[in-house]
Amino acid sequence: MNIVQKKREEFSINIRKQKREELFKSKRVSNTQYLPFSDTTTMLSEIYQNAYYQKQCPNNVQLNETIQKIFKISELADAFNQHDCEKNYDTSSDVEIIFDIIGKGYPVLDRACLQILLSFTLPSHLTCKPILKYIPTLLKFFNETQYEELKQTVLFIFSNLAADCYQCRDAILIYEIPQAVFQAIHQTTNELMNDLAQILINISRTQPLMSNFNQIQMIKLCWQLFPFLQGHEYIAGILQLIQKICLKDKNLLDMNFLSGICQDYSNSDLYLNEILALIKIMSYFDRNRYEQIENNILNFLIVKVNQILLNGNLDKHFQKQINKVLSIFTNMIVENPKLIFNALDTNIIQLFRFNEQLQETYDEIFCSIYYYSFYYQTINNLNQSQIKQFIQLFQPIQQMINLLDQNMNNQDIIIDILRILEMILQKDIESIAVFIKLNGEQYLAELSQHENEEVYKICEKIFEIIN
Repeated sequence: MNIVQKKREEFSINIRKQKREELFKSKRVSNTQYLPFSDTTTMLSEIYQNAYYQKQCPNNVQLNETIQKIFKISELADAFNQHDCEKNYDTSSDVEIIFDIIGKGYPVLDRACLQILLSFTLPSHLTCKPILKYIPTLLKFFNETQYEELKQTVLFIFSNLAADCYQCRDAILIYEIPQAVFQAIHQTTNELMNDLAQILINISRTQPLMSNFNQIQMIKLCWQLFPFLQGHEYIAGILQLIQKICLKDKNLLDMNFLSGICQDYSNSDLYLNEILALIKIMSYFDRNRYEQIENNILNFLIVKVNQILLNGNLDKHFQKQINKVLSIFTNMIVENPKLIFNALDTNIIQLFRFNEQLQETYDEIFCSIYYYSFYYQTINNLNQSQIKQFIQLFQPIQQMINLLDQNMNNQDIIIDILRILEMILQKDIESIAVFIKLNGEQYLAELSQHENEEVYKICEKIFEIIN
């Protein structure tokens, strides 16, 4: 791992830790939250209640081991409700006490135990590790408790464990916690679906990546979970997880899922980057893989690109989105050249017109290889008659020479611009005079000295065409 990667990973870990701490602080036990101390009213429950709240044992009752453990739980709950757990604190004995007490029919004790466990998942792997062997017990408690608050806290614990390190993450996967939780809640409540999504998101963010087998299991669960999600953060997170997995194995991308999210425009602007990333993966396929959904994808792209460019002056964020769309169009045009006319029937058309002010405003677009790749594919698939019409409308020679002057330090863009010029000059002889008039030969002479052999060769070809 190089220094940049290491710093990026450390930054990511710190962000995840900060979010976990914020979550814990927002979920600290409040005196206004109500749970019954016991599911049944008995003399024993009254003794335990007194032990927990008053930290006392009646004189006529023997001070046994359970009461002593309740004293300890009460003490820990008070401590960690006010202060964070220290990262070097040995939690082993406390965890054992907690799992001796939890799930015995005393909801207030259960809540205290879970809050303590949640505090243990924050500081370090050292404080988390003793909890791992009790993950099946926590899942059993989750399935058996009737209280949503307690179910949610269990999911917070699972989520924090998944974010701690790969050993904890893998323990969550080995016990198939995400699948078990989904099966437990998908027919009864939607309230906990976002919390389940956070577990998956944390699983995907923990490095190194999970095994190929687990990635397949997680993406299958994502397809099932997605319709239940509410909130941009969770939808975007799950889409990022799907993208991360599909980048490793493109065949896992579900075409029906992709078509579905492109047909639902509601709030899609909030996670447009994630949708475009998935469409880009699709665009690398042979057309026969996505032909059935091609129109849905195309309509989505057209709506979004028109919407973005209609706003006029774009900041870099929106310009980068246009670059993604151009990249997708380029790939799809290679498979189906007829799509050129769909693309040119959008507001993208304004990017072809020679306009120096526009070039300055949209520098993120005109200094990106995606624009030139799209331009090249467009020219490449126009016949001679269409090229003449294109030249009349857009002055491409003037556009390309001006952009060449702006990108003389970018080798890849130079090559693409030269290839575009070569193709135009080959298809339209009348453009040669325009090229010469705009001092195109001077640029060729300068670039003939370029260290890149491909630049030199294209310059030589253009010299042959114009002479």
